[in-house]
Amino acid sequence: MKCPDCNKEYSDPNQQICEYCGTELNRTEQISPKVSPTKTKLEQFIKDTGLKEIYKKIKDSLKNV
Repeated sequence: MKCPDCNKEYSDPNQQICEYCGTELNRTEQISPKVSPTKTKLEQFIKDTGLKEIYKKIKDSLKNV
């Protein structure tokens, strides 16, 4: 199966997070590929600057508060 964000292959079908880019994997997206939505300016900036992993950690920690 392939990650919808970085398009890298991974073998575990129960995998929740891509080990290459950190994207959360949805089983429904893997089964029926969709047209990828356009990224917001913030998402594009985070990807371009390499801050994606840090942003995800902060986002996840705020969910747990």
